[in-house]
Amino acid sequence: MSIRRVYPGDIHIHSNDGIVRIAVLGGGGLLAKHLHKCDPNIRLFTKEEVDITNPRSFRLLDLYDIIIHTAALIDNTKVNDNRVNFIDTNIVGTSNISNYCIHYDKRLVYISTDYVYDGTGNHSEEDPVKPYNLYAWSKLGGECSVRFVKNHLIVRTSFGKDEFPYEYGYDNLYTSKDYVDVISPLIMEVSKNNDIQGVINVGTERKSTYDYAIKRNPNVKVNSLEQQKDFSLNTNKLTNEK
Repeated sequence: MSIRRVYPGDIHIHSNDGIVRIAVLGGGGLLAKHLHKCDPNIRLFTKEEVDITNPRSFRLLDLYDIIIHTAALIDNTKVNDNRVNFIDTNIVGTSNISNYCIHYDKRLVYISTDYVYDGTGNHSEEDPVKPYNLYAWSKLGGECSVRFVKNHLIVRTSFGKDEFPYEYGYDNLYTSKDYVDVISPLIMEVSKNNDIQGVINVGTERKSTYDYAIKRNPNVKVNSLEQQKDFSLNTNKLTNEK
């Protein structure tokens, strides 16, 4: 074991036993809990333990080699009334953890969103980005700092709870979104693969959100947007890396 300093006054112990240890930020969230089901050996950190807006709390991460960053404000209906909080958490908070990973040579896996694309469909990782809403802008802001981390992976994805909780699904809003128990094993797999770096789309087949909904809620009613949108993902990179 070796001792090193991360921030003035904070002494940390770092393991050199060769075991790859994985920490997940945002440990109280839906995705984090499902990642833990995929691998019970990973360590979930809640906001009370590691707060991305408070770099001094990062000392608890020192023993870990891979940081999966799921911590974020995600309710896009609340962005307009909480713009500063979304900036502080999703953009500044992510830059804090990026700086930490740069300084201490961690692999950083950042969970982003398919809404950074422009909604014209079959989006590849090289496509131009044009965030759909302020929430997506905040996630893209986080992506900017993550790219500075030498060993980084930006996961553009979308997932929902185990069951579809809404009354309506849209027949002209297309997606590669799937349920969290389907998406989480895919994220766990690419997170552990040190050869997969940069940006990767994680999703399943193209479908309308109505078709997605009725997979697990046959009572969902159909609705339509005024204008068709398509956030479906080209997942060739994911398929080729598996």
